[in-house]
Amino acid sequence: MIEQENTEKQDGLSQSRKAATFQEAYEEFRLRCDSRNLSDGTLAWYRQILGSLGRFLALRYEITGMDAITPGHLRAYLSQLKARELSSETVHRTYGGLRCYFKFLLREGLIRSNPMELVERPRRERHLIQPLKPEQVLALLEQANPKTFLGLRNKMLMLLMLDSALRLKEVLRLRIPDVDMAGGTALVMGKGRKERRVPFAKVTRQTLETYLIARRRILVASDLLFISRQGGELTSRHVQIMIKRYGELAGIQGVRVSPHTLRHTCATQYIVNGGDPFSLQQILGHTTLEMVRNYVHLANRDVYDAHRKFSPMDRLLSPP
Repeated sequence: MIEQENTEKQDGLSQSRKAATFQEAYEEFRLRCDSRNLSDGTLAWYRQILGSLGRFLALRYEITGMDAITPGHLRAYLSQLKARELSSETVHRTYGGLRCYFKFLLREGLIRSNPMELVERPRRERHLIQPLKPEQVLALLEQANPKTFLGLRNKMLMLLMLDSALRLKEVLRLRIPDVDMAGGTALVMGKGRKERRVPFAKVTRQTLETYLIARRRILVASDLLFISRQGGELTSRHVQIMIKRYGELAGIQGVRVSPHTLRHTCATQYIVNGGDPFSLQQILGHTTLEMVRNYVHLANRDVYDAHRKFSPMDRLLSPP
């Protein structure tokens, strides 16, 4: 009798949880993400894609309960993302996020079956950002006037991204205590709140020493390495506009001049100059070699171009 009562209670709980609304299911997932101490950026991304899915299901199919969602509904949602001309990378990442979400719901008993298990993974098209050529890098750096504090700051910021392949957010989070001048390294907080130590070269250290001397003249309480004219935090948008403007002044064409382009340029030149993929993976902060292989491919393309220009047989056998 007691076992029967326990079974009925469990069945009742199971039924109530299986009848969860989309909002109730999301709240359970949000608590799971909070408990895992995921980054604010990851939490905001999940909130965005799951909110978008919820609105789509409610407006097109009038679905609010989790058990009403079918594989066809989810395929329609992914197709709608493609119809909005979102990149294949965005659709692919959204697919991965939804797989994680529905796996959690099934494990927690919030859905009877997982509709994502029958949804095919969308094809992923990778379009790596074209890196800058060495002469374009020099022209870009020349646009920053090191005789002014802002010009020196901007040059130092671009140098660090070009030398250590830092992401924009990683650069803006850097604090003075994170920089080891003697060792020529910086402690960086990367994606997923993972710390790594990245090296920077002698020429970057020399500019950094000059910048730190100039920065000390600005009496601010913040220990952020890169600060605004007023001593406050720099925004990502400010840096993006600054680098784009310098690219225009340098006359750079055919390449998107952005903070991420500087990171790609560093990675590609690292391989071209003889660096190995495994050390580059550590510098970039990637968990796998998948992305690094793209830089190897870009570097190899430079080799192909050089071979066409300096081919021994072309020079020996081609008519003058």
